[in-house]
Order: sequence, then structure tokens, then C-alpha cells
Amino acid sequence: MSFFFPVGTYYETDTIDLSNRLLLYLIVATFSYLLLIKLNMLYEKQVNTVIHAMELKLEQVVQSFIVAMEAKDAYTFGHSERVSQYAVAIAQQLPQYQDENKLKNIRLSGLLHDIGKIHISDGILTKPDKLTKSEFEVVKSHTTIGAQMVEKVEGLEGLKCGVLYHHERWDGKGYPKGSQGLEIPLEARILAVADAFDAMTSTRAYRRGLSFNEAYKQVLTNLGTQFDPNLREAIEAAKEAILKIHVKNQNNLDDLEKLTDFH
Repeated sequence: MSFFFPVGTYYETDTIDLSNRLLLYLIVATFSYLLLIKLNMLYEKQVNTVIHAMELKLEQVVQSFIVAMEAKDAYTFGHSERVSQYAVAIAQQLPQYQDENKLKNIRLSGLLHDIGKIHISDGILTKPDKLTKSEFEVVKSHTTIGAQMVEKVEGLEGLKCGVLYHHERWDGKGYPKGSQGLEIPLEARILAVADAFDAMTSTRAYRRGLSFNEAYKQVLTNLGTQFDPNLREAIEAAKEAILKIHVKNQNNLDDLEKLTDFH
């Protein structure tokens, strides 16, 4: 049986003819391989283009949400962005977040963690005095409302846990469900630290913000009660990055106050 010629066919050939046929097969195989690679590259390029377009669209949706939310309360300007940056700085120190997609998720979770406050009246959000019990219950509802909002937006469903549970406490005294310890999703435990730190260092209508060192000390002091004690090493490793974010954003706020004469 011949590989090159039909069975039963007698055909005289020489070494040169066989070499030419082998060379031809090699050229065709190489061309086919290169063509396959090229087609695969074109396919991946198209897929990446679609993914990039989707991510850009999601970014636009997220930014629209933030603008709408922060327009309700001047004192929260930049809060979502800062919480997002602090959360990423801490997450980068953890083995569970050595993946670009996971970091993107926690960044977006930070940006949208308070999105449910869109449904809370300005009178409650900007109230300069202590909230009544019923008013505080309304504020607490922003976690569940926010979770319901993001899960209805295609591409943002994976952010639900961070948005829903970022006010839970390690000791179980948080809300909305009173979850405790490892019952709380990791992204929510990270966001809880980032959110509390920014809240402590931010000036509100009813108080001045703490200094960086005071707030940082408070975070470490509350590990094991309010915050996950397993995050200590990550928080300490991220201290310098958190400080840089704090200083940069503080300078931005100072510039904004000068431009708007905001006190």
C-alpha cells in the first residue's frame, strides 16, 4: 500500500519527485497552521473588542449611578471612589485577589456599595442632627435596595454580595442580616474596612473627620469585633498605599473647597 498513490497503481518515481511532494505537503501544512493562528488572533481580537465595549458601557453605567447618588449629598462627594481605592489596596495584599477580574469586581463593588442611597430622601441623608430610630432603619435599607439594583443590571450581578453585606460586622452586630465571621463574603469584609476608614476621615455636616493615624488606629483596634481579624496583615501591608490615596484625595477635596467656597 502506498501513502502517495492509489492501491494497485504502478508508478515509477524518483527521490526528487518524493522530496517535492513532501515539500509541498510541508508547505500546505505550515500555511494551514499559520492561517489557523491568524484566524484565531482575529477571533480573539473581536472577542476582546466586544468585552472592552461591554466593560466601557458598564463603567459608564456605574459612573452615572455615582453622579446621581453623590449629587444628593455634597458631604459624600468622592466617597465611593475613595472606598473603591482603599478596598483594592487591601485586596491586592490577599492571595484570593491575585486575579485581575476579581480586583475589577471589588473596585466596582466599592464604587457601588452605597448605590441604594439614591432611594433615601435628602432630608434624612443630609440631616445635621442624630437620626431617629426610624430614620436609621431607612438608611439601613440602602444595602438591600442597592443589592436589588445591581443584580438587575447585566454585568453587575456579581457585585451583589459586596453591596448587600458591607455593613455586616465580624461579631454579628451589623446589618442587614446580622451575619458574622466567615459567613460574611470576603469582598464585603474588605469593603467594611474601606468604608469605615473613609467615613472616619471624612468631614460630615455634624462632625470633623479624624486624622489618618487616628482612623487607622481605630480600624486596628476594632479587628475582631467590627472587622475581620484575618485582614490585619493585609491592612498593615497596605498602609502606605492607603495613606497615599488618603493624601491625594484630601488634596483634591481641598482644591474643590477653594473653588466652590465649600465649608
